[in-house]
Amino acid sequence: MFRNISGSTLAIGLLATITAGCEDNPATDICGLQCPEQGLAEGNASITGFASVDSFFAAVVGFDKAALEVKAGVDAELRALAVSLELDAGASAADIRAALSAKFSGAIEGGLKVKYAPPRCTVDAKVAIDASAKCDAEIDPGMASVECKGTCTVDASASASCDVSAKVMCKGTAPNLQCSGSCTGTCELTNDLKCNGTCNGECSTGCSVTGPDGQCAGECTGECMGTCELKAGATCDGNCQGSCEYEAPSGQCEAGAEVRCQAAADASAECNGSCDGEVVPPKAKAECEASVEAEAKMQAQCTPPSLEILWQWHEDFEDDVERAKFKAWVEGFRLRYAGLLAASARAKLVLEAGTGLGDAAVGLVTSVQADFASDTSLRAKVGILCAVAELESVGTLIQSGSGALSGSVSAVGEISAALAGG
Repeated sequence: MFRNISGSTLAIGLLATITAGCEDNPATDICGLQCPEQGLAEGNASITGFASVDSFFAAVVGFDKAALEVKAGVDAELRALAVSLELDAGASAADIRAALSAKFSGAIEGGLKVKYAPPRCTVDAKVAIDASAKCDAEIDPGMASVECKGTCTVDASASASCDVSAKVMCKGTAPNLQCSGSCTGTCELTNDLKCNGTCNGECSTGCSVTGPDGQCAGECTGECMGTCELKAGATCDGNCQGSCEYEAPSGQCEAGAEVRCQAAADASAECNGSCDGEVVPPKAKAECEASVEAEAKMQAQCTPPSLEILWQWHEDFEDDVERAKFKAWVEGFRLRYAGLLAASARAKLVLEAGTGLGDAAVGLVTSVQADFASDTSLRAKVGILCAVAELESVGTLIQSGSGALSGSVSAVGEISAALAGG
């Protein structure tokens, strides 16, 4: 199915040139000035038949889909959170914020203290390579390489080595349980030591939450004797029985440890795994840059962070049953909020992709004409017309997706504002 092209100024200007070519062969389909019946609005990116242009259109279609996917994820977490607060599933973020504030006001002092490392958002190097090769036929996927400005987690099936310019970081069981970096999980304290997480045991002073056995089960401002749960990752002065992220002392990680290659500040290093940071794709045609960068950001996977949630009981909130109910609610909230943080991080990346595509769309007409300058065939000229006819849809899809993403980021911000008692 095809549809006739309706006019933009550029399309009308090119019409005479194309029609002149039809005088010798009036029976060709090209002379009908026909483009695919279904365009970007219907999810079809095969508009011109030229890889570099259609790759851009594919990225625009992908942006709209990614935006809807992120919004759906945020909405699902908000619905679950609303129900846990005895609100209607469709309650607004503002209503959820108000309900959170009300829940905290009678039970705890000063809101919830939430500690966490920012969600890790990684892009598989293969995504950038495949997107580049799809747009630029001169790129050989088997020979191309990607660089990462940040941390590259090496593919386990690869040789597990880092670029010589990168720092080798390891994640796994600490050698002899002594973690020189950041420990996530249980830190066994053999002496009275500072706990940067939840103290389970004796606390010299300032325990925020006391368990049924009279032992501390919360934040300890003094020294802790027992175990320290480091859900958000922190230094451990005892035995790290969880996962430790540390710099490899000799450039090599212990067997079984995850290898991460950390590029120097403002630099990049070759990456054959997944990149947590800015991806530098293979060098391709200039007109491919926007679509390749957008594809990498849109396909990023963001992992929910581990949250350390601490609080101080309100002096009048003494009922053990009610305290137990609050603790149980916090555990459910921990999962929901971690999911929201990950979704918000991905939303920001997809928004960046949309901004890049929007900027590139401004120069699309010029770049399309340059691409086809050496191709005087009627098909190329019709391709230009088909591309120009879709410009309005490009703007509509980017604007729609950006609006949905901005709303999702704003909703997560409402929830975050409530945690401190706001």
